[in-house]
Order: sequence, then structure tokens, then C-alpha cells
Amino acid sequence: MENKKVSYKIYIQIILANVFWGFSFVWTDIILKSGIAPISLVVGRMVLATILLGVWAKYTDNLQKIKLKHLKYFLGLAVCEPFLYFLCETYGQTMVSPSVTSVIVATIPLFTPVVGFLILKEKIGLPTIIGIIVSMIGVFAVVFVGSGDLSGQFTGAVLVFGAVVAALGYAVFVKYIVHRYNATTLVFYQNFIGLIYFVPCFFIVDFPHIGNVKLTFSAVSSIIQLSVFASVIAFIFYARSVKALGVTKAGVFCYIVPVLTALFAFFMVDERLAAIQWIGIAVVILGLFISQLVKTR
Repeated sequence: MENKKVSYKIYIQIILANVFWGFSFVWTDIILKSGIAPISLVVGRMVLATILLGVWAKYTDNLQKIKLKHLKYFLGLAVCEPFLYFLCETYGQTMVSPSVTSVIVATIPLFTPVVGFLILKEKIGLPTIIGIIVSMIGVFAVVFVGSGDLSGQFTGAVLVFGAVVAALGYAVFVKYIVHRYNATTLVFYQNFIGLIYFVPCFFIVDFPHIGNVKLTFSAVSSIIQLSVFASVIAFIFYARSVKALGVTKAGVFCYIVPVLTALFAFFMVDERLAAIQWIGIAVVILGLFISQLVKTR
């Protein structure tokens, strides 16, 4: 009976984690449209998230010390994510919609085996190749249909794909230390080091114009929700789910994020998708499932 209760809670947590990540693209859109610059948004989000993660780590006594020989890996993974990842994703979302951003970001699991093949000499299966082709067809349908500004869409999409590349770089760095440190330690230090990277950028790019920023209730509340729910609670729920279900089973739930984002964007920021774009989202998810066929079996 106890196992059933635990399983029930775990599935609730993994679903909530992906709901929060679905909301995150909409919250980001609200903040950007309020006039807050991308770097200011990220710095505000990361300051709050780092503090909360630090409190959580202290409360659970789950924060490990970094060994000096592993510091280079932490510095490298923090460059990839959150630094380059958030720069590309947030600036990209100034040009494309929340739904488009979420669809492109959802392709990260597709390209992870490709990086493993090119850098780590891991095998890549036919289902992965087919999944990439199918999903990319869906991505093009979502990105380039229903928009008059193809140039802006293209530039924004390229930037968001830059975030995908950064996430893949992160996966390479984290591979070397993931078995030596727990998830709380990895995420806390990558956020802390990433924040150190972002602070100079903030003072160079955004600080001279900080007086022109008018904080609204919706913008501030969105930053808080982004930090608390998407950066902290979702991470904690996801980490617990991976531990209980495994990476593959927990990862399947991530496929619903683009659909959730499109629905949330429809109700919260009045984003309308064409029928072909909804089909494109379905095609992307189909490609993701195809790429996982061998792992699932």
C-alpha cells in the first residue's frame, strides 16, 4: 500500500514539474513585454533561485564540497548552462512566441545522442535519426507558419537553437561529474557560478538603463513565479522523479511541455496558433517518441 502512495506522489510531482516548465515560457514573455531587459530578467531570476536553492540545500544538509580538480567542470557547465543557455533562450524569446520557444527547447533530448556520438563516441540508433528528421519537420511548421516577420522568426529561432546547443554542451560537462555529486550540489553551484558570469554583463549592458525600467505587478510576480516554481520546485520534483522512475520514464513527461505552453499562452497572453502549428507540435512530440523507441524497449 505504501508503494502505491509513493508512486502516486511521484507521478503528481513529475506532472507538476512539467506544468511549471510549461508556464515558464509564458512568465518570461510577460516579463519581457513589460520592458525588463533579458539580462536583468535572468539575473533577478537567478538571484532568487540561488538563494532558495541554498536554503533548501542547508535545510536538507545535501550540499557537497567541490573538489579542486573538478572545479573546471563546474566552470564549464555553468558557461553552457545557465549562462549561454539563458542568454540565447531569453533574447530569442524577444523575437519568437512562448510556444515556438518551448517547441525548439523540447528538441534537446533529440540531439543529446548526437553529441554523445560525436564527442563521447557513443552509438546512435536509427530511431534517433528518424526522430530528429520528423521532429525538425514539426519545428519548421511551428516556427515559420502564421508569421509575417520571417526574418525575425528566423533570427529568434536560431538564438533559441543556440540555447539547445548550450544545453548539449552542458550535458558533456556534467557527464564527468554527475556520479560524483548529487543533483542539489550540481544545480546550486551551476546557478551560483552562472550568476557570477551574469553580474558583469548586467552592469555593462543593463545597469546604465535601469532607471528607465518601470516594474509592474505582473512582471515582478512573474519573476518570482519563474524563480520559485520553474527554477526551484520543478527541479526538486524532477530530481525526485528521476530517482524513483529513472531518466527515460521521467523524460517522457517532458514531451507535454510544448502543448502546455501553447495552452497557457492562449489563455494568459492571447497567443493564437494556426492549425498547421498545432499539427507541427504533434509532429515534434511524435519525433521525440520515435527517438526513444529503443530505450523504451
